[in-house]
Amino acid sequence: MIGYLLMITAILLVPDIMIWHQYLSHAPLAWQVSGTIPTLTVFATLIIALTRILGMSRGMLLFFSSFLLIAVPKMVFALVAWALGWPCGLAVALLTMGLVIFGFIKGWRTLVVREVCCHSADLPSAFDGYRILQISDLHIGTFATHPEFISEMVETANSLNADLIVFTGDLVNVLPQEAEPFLPTLSKLHAKDGIYSILGNHDYEDLPLLLRYEQETGWEVLKNEHRLLTRGDQSIALIGVEHVGNPPFGTRGRLMDAIKGLPDGMFKVLLTHDPTHWRLEVLDKTDIQLTLSGHTHAGQIKIGPFSPARGVYKEWHGTYTDHGRMLHVSAGIAGRLPFRLFAWPEINMIKLES
Repeated sequence: MIGYLLMITAILLVPDIMIWHQYLSHAPLAWQVSGTIPTLTVFATLIIALTRILGMSRGMLLFFSSFLLIAVPKMVFALVAWALGWPCGLAVALLTMGLVIFGFIKGWRTLVVREVCCHSADLPSAFDGYRILQISDLHIGTFATHPEFISEMVETANSLNADLIVFTGDLVNVLPQEAEPFLPTLSKLHAKDGIYSILGNHDYEDLPLLLRYEQETGWEVLKNEHRLLTRGDQSIALIGVEHVGNPPFGTRGRLMDAIKGLPDGMFKVLLTHDPTHWRLEVLDKTDIQLTLSGHTHAGQIKIGPFSPARGVYKEWHGTYTDHGRMLHVSAGIAGRLPFRLFAWPEINMIKLES
């Protein structure tokens, strides 16, 4: 927490120092005072968020909104103005603010479908071309005022005619009751081999109720266990573990229990919410060929190869391979903050090829 606060303070104050030195140091006092208003506004929203005056969710939404709309354009202005002059700095800062506004208004509801291939010599011939649709991080309470987006997502997913649909955790933001209005819509999801789900770090508040809701939608929740998917006399294993990850979320997953009884060399697909699990345990202790994760949201903002998620996760979006084994990290659908910019909400089609 202290590290994040120091980073936020630096992002707020360093541009202010640059702007004051270049433009305000010799300006009238009124201009100097007005130049502090944007930063003081962001600090005020941070205090509101930390003290939870408006509640945790509303406070954090207020803070991150002000941070993105004020601090980020201000930082862009300071850097560009320092290099190219204030007209360029102002133009780029206004463009940045416009993009941020788009991210809040439309970006978090701009659904895309991403397709990837997983190649493995261990894949049985009967499963060559098998298609797994991955959905992750619905954080469905975020769409309380825009239920039509969830309908669009379900229609898009069904139109892809996947063999299997998997959900890799974080159905809700906090409480399972967020999902209740959406159960009829989610129950329309369908795939030939069914829909399997795992739990994310946000899914443990009133777990019995959440599990009941997922059962009502027709999803089967895998809790440190596996299922065999069969084509003729050939099979692959689908493995699902509970949340495994770094503090403060804790670990409930038991991978060794989940794969117990599966033969070496059998093609295995692992569903685990946090992608750090891949290096933490999967690569070293198993022969699992394909791991599907979410959790990172791709930082919810992605400018080329850059994202806030890069500073936290080694694997944060897309596909990664290590000695022929693959991890796919979905950017997911949503987060508690209704904002996305270039890290659009996504569903993922993973095609298996031998």
